[in-house]
Amino acid sequence: VLPSQEDSVKRLFERHQDIASKFRPKNPFMKTAYMNILLSLTQTLCQSLQYISKDDLAEQYAALSYLKEAGFELDWLEKKLDEIKEKKEKEEACLARLKEMESQLQETDEQLQPLKHKYKDLEAQIDKVKADLLAARAPES
Repeated sequence: VLPSQEDSVKRLFERHQDIASKFRPKNPFMKTAYMNILLSLTQTLCQSLQYISKDDLAEQYAALSYLKEAGFELDWLEKKLDEIKEKKEKEEACLARLKEMESQLQETDEQLQPLKHKYKDLEAQIDKVKADLLAARAPES
C-alpha cells in the first residue's frame, strides 16, 4: 500500500475489522492489487452521485464480486453500493420527469402566446376607449 493510502486503509480496517478475515493471498503483488481495488471501490462510493454513472456502478459491482470471491467480507459495502444504485435510479427518474415537465411547460407557453397577444391588444383597446371616454366627458372650455 502506498504511503498516501495508509490512512485510508487504517480507517477501513478500524471500521470493518473482519473485512479480510478469510483473505489469504499467497502472492504479495496480488495482495497489493486487491487492496488497490478495494480502496478504489471505497473512494468511488464517496463521490457525489452526479459523478457516478451506470457504467461506474456496473464496474463497482464487478469489483465487489471479484473481491468477495477472493475472500473479503464486504456485505456492508454491497449494501452501500445497493443504496447508491437505488439513489442513482431515483435521480435519473427525477431528471427524466423534470425534463418531461419542462417540455410540457414550454409547449404550454407556446400555446398561450396567441392568448397573451390578444390580452395585450384588448388592454390597449380598453386604454384607448377610456381615453376617448375621458375626452368625451371633459368639459368644454
